[in-house]
Amino acid sequence: MIQYRCFRNEDPPRLADVWRTADLGPGAMQPMTTALLEAAVFSKPYFDREGLAVAVDGDRVVGFAHAAFGPNREGSGLDRSRGGTLLVAVVPHASQSEIAGGLIAHTERYLKSRGAIDLLGGGSADLRGFYLGLYGGADLPGILDSSTAMQRFFEQAGYVAAERIVVMRRHLSGYRPPVNRLQLAIRRKTRLHAIDEPARRTWWEAATTTGVALRRYELRSESEEVLGSASFWDMQPQADAWGIVAAGLLRIDIEGTRRREGLAHYLVTEAMHDLAEEGVVLVETQVAESNAAAMRLFQKLGFEPTERGTLYRKAAGPG
Repeated sequence: MIQYRCFRNEDPPRLADVWRTADLGPGAMQPMTTALLEAAVFSKPYFDREGLAVAVDGDRVVGFAHAAFGPNREGSGLDRSRGGTLLVAVVPHASQSEIAGGLIAHTERYLKSRGAIDLLGGGSADLRGFYLGLYGGADLPGILDSSTAMQRFFEQAGYVAAERIVVMRRHLSGYRPPVNRLQLAIRRKTRLHAIDEPARRTWWEAATTTGVALRRYELRSESEEVLGSASFWDMQPQADAWGIVAAGLLRIDIEGTRRREGLAHYLVTEAMHDLAEEGVVLVETQVAESNAAAMRLFQKLGFEPTERGTLYRKAAGPG
C-alpha cells in the first residue's frame, strides 16, 4: 500500500535515486546526487519540509513532489496566496499515475493550508525558488514538453495550460555585435559595465541566486545613470554536464522612461559579445509565448527556439 508523508532528514539519498530512475526527460540534470539537491533545494532558507511530499511503498521511496511559493511584489518575502507544485517524480511502478495523483493532492493540501488560492503546476521565472540548474536550463520553464509523463500527471490531476514558455538559445561561435546607426548612437552616449557577483537587489534575488555565479551588465549614461541591466548566470551544473561554457539570461530591466529606444537590443548584444570574448559558447533564455515584444527581441538577436514547456494552473477550490 502506498503511503504519503512529508520530507524527513534521511530522505535526500533516496530522492536522488528517484530522480535518476524517474522519466523526467532530457531537461533534467543527470546523474542526480545528494549534493546537488542540497545546494539547489534543501539549503534554501525558505525550504519547508512540509511542502515536499514523499510516496513510500513498503520501505522504498517511489516518488516525490515539491510545492513552494514565490515572492511578494517587493521581493522582501513570500507571497503565500499563489503557490505551485514545481515537479513530480515517480519511479516506474504499476501504480505510477495513482502515486503521482496522491503526491499532487498532498502538495495541494499543503499550499491551501498556507493560504494559496491560485495553484500552479511547474516553476517559472516568478517561481524559481528551487531546482534552478537542475531542471529546465536557464530558468524554470513550467513542465517541458519532453517531460511527457510529468505533463500527464498534472493534466490527470485537473490542471490546465495557463502559459507556454519557450526555451531559446543563441550560439556565440564567431559572434559579432551588429553595427548600425542606432547601435553606434547608443554606444557614443553610454557605457557598459560588467559586475561579477553584484549586490542582490532584493531578499528574493539573494535567496534564489546564493551559490550561483551571477554577472550583471549595466548600461549607464555619461552621467552614470543606470539606463538598464541584464543579469546572466553560468548555468551550473547543467553546463558542465553538456561539456560547454554556457550562460543563462535571467532578466532584462530597462528604465520605464527609456523603453522602446533600442537599449535592450544594444545591451544584450554587447553583453553577448563580452561573454563570447570570455569563452561562452551558448546563451539560453526563456520567454513566455504571450510576451510578443520579448519574442520579437530575441528572434532579432538570433535566438532560436529549442524546447517548450507548459505552466499549468488549477483553482484552489474550497478547503
